[in-house]
Amino acid sequence: MTILHSGIKQVVATSMIAFLVSCGSEPKKVENAVDSTALVQDSQILDAVEDLFGKLPKPSAIPNLIVLTGAEYESKLLNPASNAEKVMGNSSKAAFSVGVFSADVGYMAAYDKGQEAVQTFVIGKKLADKIGVSSAFDSSVLERIEKNLAQKDSLITISDASIANSSGILKANDQIKDAALLTAGAFVEGLYLTCGLIHDYPPTGLPKVEQDKILVPLVNAVIKQEGALSSLIELLQKVNDNDDVVTSIIAGLEKSKAIYAKANWAERIANNKGDLIPTENDIKDLAKSIAELRKGMVE
Repeated sequence: MTILHSGIKQVVATSMIAFLVSCGSEPKKVENAVDSTALVQDSQILDAVEDLFGKLPKPSAIPNLIVLTGAEYESKLLNPASNAEKVMGNSSKAAFSVGVFSADVGYMAAYDKGQEAVQTFVIGKKLADKIGVSSAFDSSVLERIEKNLAQKDSLITISDASIANSSGILKANDQIKDAALLTAGAFVEGLYLTCGLIHDYPPTGLPKVEQDKILVPLVNAVIKQEGALSSLIELLQKVNDNDDVVTSIIAGLEKSKAIYAKANWAERIANNKGDLIPTENDIKDLAKSIAELRKGMVE
């Protein structure tokens, strides 16, 4: 159990004790009981959110796999800097976009694009200031990135740490919804990049069957995100306070979840006798769904 959890539960206990010794009238008793119940519920939600965060992949997980397949770097897939201004006025979209830009930094780092990573980091910092996590993107972190431009592993570590720190700061400040949105942005961007690279993978001159085999690790990476996607939906449902942006993201993720369910990949893979080669065609509907969701959030 984290210090954060212990602190909240201590507040819950203290509040309940205060209620027991200070209630002077029946109306006051009911009011305090409601407050205490709300605090207990908040603590339970925080525990659930903490657990779900742990199930989601790091921003760098997919970019590292992409590199191993030999896929070429595709800058056109990244979120344009100009989109930052478009979402600046909406704190929920800003939080989502911080996650998107963080995933982009991880992707750039995986391809040794240090200078581009710095520029994107700076853009992400502006949005981080908007939602209150500027300390996770402060000048000291930027200096670390600049000093490690030629060190891919260091850049990836810094990228993962920045988004982890952001989530921690938001949760500590009771900004659980923003933390969930940030994580959602990083997750969606990872899927979007992977699907885009599968679609844009250059011809190798090999027969199609052989080229499909090259892409199997990437396609499998997309297929294996079904569990994480379900966890993300659950997380967002727990923190949704009738926010139109969160509701829209949940709807988009539910659409993608339905595509996973219809494809029944988990069972097909489990029953695979060695003749199943997942291809781009298997994930084309999912890729379209993720692209639509992402577009609606970053513009």
